[in-house]
Amino acid sequence: MTMNSINNTYKSFLNTLGVAKTPYFRQQSIPAVSVNVGDVNATQNTAASNTQTQDNQGSSRKKLFGIIGISVGSALLLTVIGLFTLSKGFSGNVARRLRKISDGAKKAIYDLTTQSQELTESQKIKLGLHKGVQHFADAMQASSNISAIKDSAMLKLLKKMRLQPMVNSVDRFFKNKLILKTKNVAYNEAEYATIQFCNYLEKLAKQKNAPELAQKAKQIMADYSAKFSAPNHIKRSEEAWESMQGLHSDVYNRLFKPKGGFFKNLKQFRSYITTDLIAPRRNVIDREIRQAKAGISNNLTDVNGAIKEAFNDLKVSINPRNDKAVDIVKKINKLLEEGKNLKGATEAQTRARLFADIKVNLDELSGIAQKDIKDPNDLKLARQRIAKFYDIIKPDFYKKGLAQEAITDVKNMFEQGAQSKEYQLAHKYMKTMNTKLNNAIYQEMNVYEKMAELAVGSAPSDILGILAPTALGVGMIVNADNKDERISKTLTQGVPILGGVGVTYYGTVRGYTGAKNLMLGLGSGWILNIIGTKVDEYVKKYRGEQQKLKSAFESWTKLQKTQNPRNEQNG
Repeated sequence: MTMNSINNTYKSFLNTLGVAKTPYFRQQSIPAVSVNVGDVNATQNTAASNTQTQDNQGSSRKKLFGIIGISVGSALLLTVIGLFTLSKGFSGNVARRLRKISDGAKKAIYDLTTQSQELTESQKIKLGLHKGVQHFADAMQASSNISAIKDSAMLKLLKKMRLQPMVNSVDRFFKNKLILKTKNVAYNEAEYATIQFCNYLEKLAKQKNAPELAQKAKQIMADYSAKFSAPNHIKRSEEAWESMQGLHSDVYNRLFKPKGGFFKNLKQFRSYITTDLIAPRRNVIDREIRQAKAGISNNLTDVNGAIKEAFNDLKVSINPRNDKAVDIVKKINKLLEEGKNLKGATEAQTRARLFADIKVNLDELSGIAQKDIKDPNDLKLARQRIAKFYDIIKPDFYKKGLAQEAITDVKNMFEQGAQSKEYQLAHKYMKTMNTKLNNAIYQEMNVYEKMAELAVGSAPSDILGILAPTALGVGMIVNADNKDERISKTLTQGVPILGGVGVTYYGTVRGYTGAKNLMLGLGSGWILNIIGTKVDEYVKKYRGEQQKLKSAFESWTKLQKTQNPRNEQNG
């Protein structure tokens, strides 16, 4: 391995950590120089030796400083990429993952605590482990506010510098060209799938002379347009953005106010403050569009999945040591199990009775939670989860959607029923529409959080995340001593740095998690570094061969000139 393949940004970073065993610097051999010993006296040898020693010392110092510079550049690069991924899309995902880990541990604690009075030794060990995981996840949720601190402080500084107009322009660009793009594409795909399904229903209706089926197809399309067409979902996004214009001040004041700020009371910031502040309005929008979606397409999988999620959330929000609360949860679970696979003419009536009983139990559980939960944040979360359960047991949520009613009509139109090719194709179109629409709704809710981060000040951090590594890469290239070194640094340092940052930024735009972005950025940078190093070695080898040919030609030319006078005398 050559010096150039070792002494570069990515490999030097591993060396600074002590991971790589290969040293930074290998003393390169000095090309042999042919001299006439008889013409050089002892004094000249001593002077030459001293000069060579000084040159070697200077060269070593230069290389040492170069190594230090590259090592600092490596650490800076990784730090910038890390902060950059934290600034957009990362914090919300961290908060959700930590909350999920905490809730999973709470569920396990609930199940272990309530399944028997006396726990075995292994169960006690499991209980202790889950409690440790829960406390750790709850404590670590404060770390998800790192980006809120960084972004809000930077935006506050820019406002003091009277750069708010510039920030507004950058925010508009990020919002319209980057953040909303994924959501808009998802809704376009959902609309195409809905049109495809409805067109096929109308085709079958015409074929079988079934005006009721055609009417359902038109109603599905009308309901989709009323809530999910481009003008409507774009309008919702713009209204949400307008409602977030004061969010930065709210976040900044909560984090940096003189009394009870972030660093003075970490416990109150166990969850991501930015998404906490937008949660009420976000939940209203989420409930509104999911109810609209249920009217269009609402199959048994959708209903059971939502109920299961809501029930698990409910379990982890109550005290497993409260026997009365545990008994109520068991009753709710029994009622849910009874209503899982209802079929036939009495399905709707039976489900309505079961859900009415669940509502009575939820009312009682809400009263217990009010008295039993002391922490205000935990009580607030419990109320939200009980309210979510109330929504799920409303008739508008669990009844069949128009698409499911239409697909039942299609099955009854043909003798083969569910085995007919017409039903199979209609079912395929309906399934695609349902999946695409669920994804579009998910993207809209994800966009809501990303716009909130943008309102708090993530855009300046994103810009810094691009400019800082770019300046680092350009600086390394410009600092080269000559053209050949500039080419070498471009291949081994500039291209990997800029390429890694570019891939990382693409990941944030696509909505990837921060950890995934970081791995993608570093991985692509490493690959580009390997490719660049190989190309650099090839270029240097080719240049060396060309230099040898040039030297040989010049030596041959000099030899010809020295021999020509002798040839003339001989002539």
